[in-house]
Amino acid sequence: MRRDHRRLEALVLLGGALTLLLWYLAPWAVPHRLFGGEGVLLNPFGHHLPQGSLPQGYRDGWLGLVFYLSLAWLLLSLALPWRMGPKGAYLAGVLGLGLFLLTYVLFQSSVAQVNAGLERPLLRRYSLGLGSYATLAYSLYLLLLGRVYSPGGLAFLVRRRGVVVPLFSLLLASLLGGVIVAILKESPGEAASLREGFMLKLDLITYTYQLLFSPLVNPSGFLQSLLLATPLIFTGLAVALGFRGGLFNIGAPGQLIMGAIAAMLVGVYLPGPRWLVLPLAILAAAMAGGLWGALVGWLKARFGAHEVINTIMFNYIAASVFLFLISANEYKFFGHTLYLPFKYPGYEARSYEIRPEARLPHWTDLVAPGGELSFALPLALLLGLLGYLLVRRSLGHRVLAALLLGALGYGVGGLLPGLPVSFGPDLTSVRLNGAFLIALLALLFFHLYVFRTVGGYELRAMGLAPKAAAYGGVMAGRKAVLIMFLAGALAGLAATHYVLGGGIDEYRLKQALPYSVGFDGIAVALMGQNTPVGVGLAAWLFGILLTGGLQVNLQLGISRELVAVLQALVVLFIAAGGFLPRYFTDPLRAAEVELKEETRKREGEEVQR
Repeated sequence: MRRDHRRLEALVLLGGALTLLLWYLAPWAVPHRLFGGEGVLLNPFGHHLPQGSLPQGYRDGWLGLVFYLSLAWLLLSLALPWRMGPKGAYLAGVLGLGLFLLTYVLFQSSVAQVNAGLERPLLRRYSLGLGSYATLAYSLYLLLLGRVYSPGGLAFLVRRRGVVVPLFSLLLASLLGGVIVAILKESPGEAASLREGFMLKLDLITYTYQLLFSPLVNPSGFLQSLLLATPLIFTGLAVALGFRGGLFNIGAPGQLIMGAIAAMLVGVYLPGPRWLVLPLAILAAAMAGGLWGALVGWLKARFGAHEVINTIMFNYIAASVFLFLISANEYKFFGHTLYLPFKYPGYEARSYEIRPEARLPHWTDLVAPGGELSFALPLALLLGLLGYLLVRRSLGHRVLAALLLGALGYGVGGLLPGLPVSFGPDLTSVRLNGAFLIALLALLFFHLYVFRTVGGYELRAMGLAPKAAAYGGVMAGRKAVLIMFLAGALAGLAATHYVLGGGIDEYRLKQALPYSVGFDGIAVALMGQNTPVGVGLAAWLFGILLTGGLQVNLQLGISRELVAVLQALVVLFIAAGGFLPRYFTDPLRAAEVELKEETRKREGEEVQR
């Protein structure tokens, strides 16, 4: 126990020293920034003022108050853990969060005083700097240390290693990405001293990540991130389902292509009412992708052919079929001419437009049809969730209750009068569509099937111990075919976003179909640790980075390939277990840690008795 206490003190001291160093080198606030990235950098030890002075009317007196309060808090954070142990780290962390909130409020109010009443704000692109974020980071660090060194703290983190490893890997990738930015990109400004040079570099890194994550605070960027995340959810689930069953499904691109072809065939050539054609087009996409995946599963079950090799080859076959259908309408074979009706006239390789009856609705049509805010979807989701939670019988009864109550809520919500609402062109131009709702249903299906059914239990058993699963009665061949069918169906549903939802720019099948998103699903599944919540969050994170990467390129001239570098680093660090101790990656070691904590807890209870 004494050794743990000393280790806690050393880690607190190390974090405090790093925080103090960042306070000295990094800007605390940036009240104004030019488009190229250079800004007015405020620091208690000296400002960087590219325009010669602070913007007219701006007052930075709040910075001195915050600085002295921060010094007092830093000294307190070093003393409390020494006197109180983990409880002191907790208390210091909470005080630090309050200090950061105070800093944010004072800074925002100082900017608001200058911009108040101005049609064109004088201060633009303002934000807190790395010095202030260092206070936030150190506060969270203290809270983490307090939890780790509390009784049962290590076992608590080990049990949640599915979250700890991806988050720590993302942190390492971000740090290394920041180093890459600092090396490759020149500072946007002239430094008058060595400390000011460090301040410019650290601000460049901070602003890069602020732009990368700007979709979180920008409505149009937020919707665009969901748009880009939608196909990643489908392909991530397709890969994750294979991983759960002990199979490496690298064929999501080919399965997506076959789903896109099937959706196009139904959407273009099948007449009928919307209530019939649209579900059939969605079902066709899922079935085509599923059958393409099931063929690989059958080859593995029947002949033992490895699924990685087969899926790679099937990707090439699907791409060739795809180009064959929409590249030309006439082909000559042995002197005979074959006529195809799929290509739209013109030079571009594309199909005819999807019929209006088979198109997925735009997000504005779902949220505010006819210009009035609709209560249909919110009420459907609320009643569906209540139906699932309140019914305490079998899974089938709970799902049925959720579906019935959800349909009731949708009908009742559609009849309620809505509130008038209008969206600007920056929001309506985002092509987010109903495929996002299908993606959410796919996440729910993955959770219910894999973790709440007998078939899902057999699937997981086959992935963890194939021989034990076979000994327990699981038919490995049939299960492999089923796994690949379901995985292919999930990948095929990604085509609904592009073909039926117009996710690119048109409601049609085009040569520009980005089927490489199937390979991105591997990174999404790895970062999401093959769980539905993890896959959804990982897909959204990649959507945020892809959206923010455009702003990084426009404002700082940094290539959007930085996003690809970050994704690759995240996958690399996850594969290495985040370089964390083995009990975060090895289930047996994790069980040993939890057993030790349980034993220590029982011994403590016996001593108290």
